[in-house]
Amino acid sequence: MGQKDIAEKRLESYNDVFADIVNTLLFSGEKLIAEDQLEDGPTGKRQEN
Repeated sequence: MGQKDIAEKRLESYNDVFADIVNTLLFSGEKLIAEDQLEDGPTGKRQEN
């Protein structure tokens, strides 16, 4: 199960993927968040590649 979490976090680190997830889950697919509006921020734990 740990491998799935790592894969998810890596996938969500792409701004276009994260924007699609947020728009789909929170805004019923309406594109309110664009990938170019997102910035990297600090996290509790950082995954090494």
